[in-house]
Amino acid sequence: MFGEVRGDGLLALLWCIAPAGAVTTEELSARLAEVEETRQLRVWASAPHPSETELRKIAGGAVVTTLVGASGGGTSAYAGAIVPMDIGHFWAALNDETRHPGYTAVSYSELLSGRICQSGRRVLQFLPVPMLADRWWIGVLTKNSKIMTASGGAVRELSWTSSVDPAEVGSASGQSIISQGEPIGFTKGSWFLVALDQRSTYLEYYIKSDPGGSIPSSMASMFVTKGVRETILAIQKFATEATPSCPIE
Repeated sequence: MFGEVRGDGLLALLWCIAPAGAVTTEELSARLAEVEETRQLRVWASAPHPSETELRKIAGGAVVTTLVGASGGGTSAYAGAIVPMDIGHFWAALNDETRHPGYTAVSYSELLSGRICQSGRRVLQFLPVPMLADRWWIGVLTKNSKIMTASGGAVRELSWTSSVDPAEVGSASGQSIISQGEPIGFTKGSWFLVALDQRSTYLEYYIKSDPGGSIPSSMASMFVTKGVRETILAIQKFATEATPSCPIE
């Protein structure tokens, strides 16, 4: 792991995730150009995404994580990577939140409403935070059907917003878990996936969040960037080791 300050002052962090040479920079850029129009259909159409320089690093096998900065009461970051698996398997793993504990940093995940893997579901999440109060929130997940239909499934977006209304938590176990932490300020963002071939998928991850409470801005920034990288690796591991309950589409 190492960091570098980009020329525009943004902090970029890089880690290896995919074998170098899995796709060339030219091939990756050409594929993204083919699906560029689908970005207009995104829920977060204005989400920042990797630059040409960052795409070269991604094609070389790195995960590029970039801190955009703090504004509007939250901290924003984005990431780009290529995972060595088909889009259907990664998508199924991504949408299976109640089985993510043990892989992601989230230790508790409960479906509150809707159906597992389906758009519109609301999922209670609990995150242990060392040396600080643990955090909880309710993720409101939306699968972008327009972008999936327009691309024939080759491009997909899973977006989320959050709620911190304790009245939504009806189970005894859920009430017990939220009593052990504090609600976050907010979180929102999305995953954007592009099928490269039958063995690899390009992804972008965008998040804007406010952890809530009295947390120094430097710690909040580290919290976001580290969390982005670890989440990507965790979902890849889950998709590889487990059998997601979501269908392979």
